[in-house]
Amino acid sequence: MVDIRENIKGICKEKGVKQEVIAKQMKITQGSFSQRLTRNDDIKYSFLLEIANILGVDIVDIIKYPVKYVPEVKSCANCQERDRIIENLNILLEQYKKRKGKL
Repeated sequence: MVDIRENIKGICKEKGVKQEVIAKQMKITQGSFSQRLTRNDDIKYSFLLEIANILGVDIVDIIKYPVKYVPEVKSCANCQERDRIIENLNILLEQYKKRKGKL
């Protein structure tokens, strides 16, 4: 069975984010945050979503931790070059359409 609380702790440790930092961003005390991670109550989706946003991860990744389910999108030089070329081609196409309309 997945222990989401332990996954949250693991992600925090991996990212070097202390519970105090998350609690402060959630506008709760560190003690309150710690209690939510130690109780056996169900974790609310809104609480989990807020933690995911603060940690910069997808909720699915919190559930599946340590397995990375949602891949990170990394920009590469080739991708940037391709995007620049496409943007330039779109500009040229618009210029062509304008000229064609004037002929």
